[in-house]
Amino acid sequence: MVEAILAKLKAGFPEAYDDLVKFTGRSPLEYLLSGDGDALAREAERLVELLLEYKPLTEHQKSKQTADEARHWAEAEKLEARLERLKAQGPAARHSPEWIEIILAAGPRVQFRPHVNEAVAPYVRPHTPQTKDLAADEARQALQRDWLHQCAQTPTPERIRSEIQWTRQLAARIKAEHPASDFTRELAGLAELEKQAASLRTADKEMYFRVRELKRSVMFKNPVVDFQKVLFVDMPYPAGSEWPHETRHRLGYMAVPGGRLLILDGLSPGGHLTQLMPQAPLHGSFWRPDLSFDAKKVLFCFKPHNEKAFHLYEINVDGSGLVQLTDGIYDDLDPIYLPDGHLLFSTTRGHTYVRCMPPTNAFVLARCEADGKNIYLVSQNNEPDYLPSVMNDGRVVYTRWEYTDKPLWRAQKLWTMNPDGTQVLMYWGNQSVWPDLMKDARSIPKSRRVMFTGSAHHNWFSGSVGIIDPDGGFNFPQGITKVTADVPWPECGDGPVDPVERADYHASGQYAGYYSPYPLSERDFLVSANRGDKFVLYLMDVWGNRELIYEGTHNIFHALPLRPRPRPPVIADRVAWPMRNERLDPKPGVIYSGDVYQGAPPELRGKAKYIDPKTYTYWYKRPYISTGPVVSAVQSEGVKRILGTVPLEPDGSVAFIAPPGKALHFQLLDADQRALHTMRSFVGVMPGERRGCLGCHESHSRTPVVRSQAMALVKEPRAIAPPPWADDTVSYARYVQPVLDKYCVKCHAGEGPGQAAPNLTFRPGPEVFSEPYLTLIGRPSWGAPYQAPKDPPPGFGIADMIMVEGYHTVDPAAYLTPRPMTKLSYKSRLVELCASGKHYDVRVDPVNLQRIIVWVDAMCPYRGEEEIRAIDDPVFQGVDWLSIRPRIKTAPTIVRPGPVD
Repeated sequence: MVEAILAKLKAGFPEAYDDLVKFTGRSPLEYLLSGDGDALAREAERLVELLLEYKPLTEHQKSKQTADEARHWAEAEKLEARLERLKAQGPAARHSPEWIEIILAAGPRVQFRPHVNEAVAPYVRPHTPQTKDLAADEARQALQRDWLHQCAQTPTPERIRSEIQWTRQLAARIKAEHPASDFTRELAGLAELEKQAASLRTADKEMYFRVRELKRSVMFKNPVVDFQKVLFVDMPYPAGSEWPHETRHRLGYMAVPGGRLLILDGLSPGGHLTQLMPQAPLHGSFWRPDLSFDAKKVLFCFKPHNEKAFHLYEINVDGSGLVQLTDGIYDDLDPIYLPDGHLLFSTTRGHTYVRCMPPTNAFVLARCEADGKNIYLVSQNNEPDYLPSVMNDGRVVYTRWEYTDKPLWRAQKLWTMNPDGTQVLMYWGNQSVWPDLMKDARSIPKSRRVMFTGSAHHNWFSGSVGIIDPDGGFNFPQGITKVTADVPWPECGDGPVDPVERADYHASGQYAGYYSPYPLSERDFLVSANRGDKFVLYLMDVWGNRELIYEGTHNIFHALPLRPRPRPPVIADRVAWPMRNERLDPKPGVIYSGDVYQGAPPELRGKAKYIDPKTYTYWYKRPYISTGPVVSAVQSEGVKRILGTVPLEPDGSVAFIAPPGKALHFQLLDADQRALHTMRSFVGVMPGERRGCLGCHESHSRTPVVRSQAMALVKEPRAIAPPPWADDTVSYARYVQPVLDKYCVKCHAGEGPGQAAPNLTFRPGPEVFSEPYLTLIGRPSWGAPYQAPKDPPPGFGIADMIMVEGYHTVDPAAYLTPRPMTKLSYKSRLVELCASGKHYDVRVDPVNLQRIIVWVDAMCPYRGEEEIRAIDDPVFQGVDWLSIRPRIKTAPTIVRPGPVD
């Protein structure tokens, strides 16, 4: 009978029946059989809540509404009022058909989240935890729980005696560094406890706690702890598909409300909390804040619960004077104060996407005025730039992710630049596997060294604390030491050696990872540590001693001492910032080198005649074969654009005019414009910037050889000579197949009688690629050592590009610069067949030969811009929900540096 009734319902109300199933996920039969008379009421309330999720609440939000949006919210509010009236009837309305009417009215208006392929954070009812201080007993219990965690819940006699010894060593170390320190009381107490512990035979919590009280007193008497307040965020983890991913986790569509921006007065669980943000009626999420140099203002990013993106805000440390600095559909993240008064932050305004995980927006570095106006992109990157901080010398250190002809696994290391975006330099690790990802970099006070977290590509919330000494070298294992010696570098594991900061480091409890260390000295730092899947804040030193400062409702991240700090020196601005009417034609820069051979293998000297600049760009498409839209079978690739060539002077010097705001990649070419040597990174210039390169490859820790007069440097910089064709983005279909059709296919047309192998006709291949493209490049491997077949078919792999991804994921060789003249067009069998005339007198004409050479030296891309732009904009479940709708055919061209606001 029930099924008969349902059949009549579906026949009589087909659209309403289907909509009920669509919006609630349950059929009428399920509601009837459940016996839950309130199920429809709950569904109606859920849908109305989702409908109102992005309703404007503040005056600022309301002021941005269009007339259509205002009408939409007025209709939504009427539906909300109808729901409230029905709820007010109580049990009398339990079986009212009006619940279904509300469901059918609200459902079509809800913009449902993507959850099929592009899963984002599920809906969480907006809520902010109550901010309250702990009672004395609660604070004491929090400390004791942590002390017990540090000794694995068992304060054995051996552990107690070790803690006494570590405390003595700690006091002696601080006394040696700060002679005025006085630990008389603590040392006397330790002496008494040491006598008692000598005869101890069983675990003793009370004695252990007494020792830890004395140790805590010693740690907080350290003069480097010259503050009583700390600023931090208390944050729930993000959520959604692959939420710990290094970029994905930080975007607005992965954020979960419930975060707080807090000040703790008193460095203990019993300290007094002040909540700066959020302020009613908003709830939301945060990432890293910054403190002004005079410690009077806080700069931070915040995603209101009823918006889809993070924006920049500023507030006084007393909670007054809240100002919103940026707005729009973009995620603006992790802002910092610059010494000259500007702000620097990461932003998605570049409209690029992470290659290995669409639709993950990439964020690059941008600079703006103190009021958030005049935003310029100061990075040429297409992949993300993370967590900038100002160094002691005024430069900015940050994490740069790049895929420039390198595997997609480990290329997230530390770089520096001037605050205006000029003089970008590798700081450490661009050819290193270990650690996987370097983040949270901060200068150690009064030191050239930098403290950081070694984290993971696919798990941002793991990590081990390390220190970089630029005077010790700039690739693993030189110049790096690990502080938290008991925690391996995540994802990639530890390397063949594991240099540690202190050989006498001791573990104190189990911690899954560390996050956002803030160095106070060469020895001491604040740090968040994952204790039982929850990050808590410690004062810690490089020997492993640690004392709990605070544990929050969620996770404590990005703690900063709330105190004035020295303003680093201002580095003079060197950029010709374009005005808004000049943004499409910014002033070019100049790149020069006194000797391109400096630092290069000796066999290269004298052979190069040209330098060849290329650029990289990237789009988005739904994922298939790891990335999208697929550009290459060789690597996770961006579109390659050929700018042209510049002749070298006989002495190896060069100077040329460079387009600003672009990621430039260079190769040294011989007289036939075949690549002798290739660069596996990118460089760029800001408008008007003049920058030099110290040959191949540049080092921040070596003095360049200085010649009295380099020929290129006494002339005007040369212009880049463009290629003799118009389609400057490289693709197989335009650069290679027409040449094969003209010169080769007459003999290599198939498998029939009289036809020579290989078959060079254009035909479908597996996945998205064609043949003979896959045969010519040798069917590369990804994430595993490349092995050619024992008996390769004719033509297999004759392009002879570099097998970029053909390595194990932790093989250091994958990131090293190949020896010159060993791969690419200089050694390419395909190029030789086209050029030599030895193969049945085939000689490809000079222009088409250059196109083949360029294709090989560009690492054999399959698609260029023309092919990419032929792909329709993606349409998928929930695409309109995203703050920035991904596009391909209609993707915008962002001219850097801008302004882009």
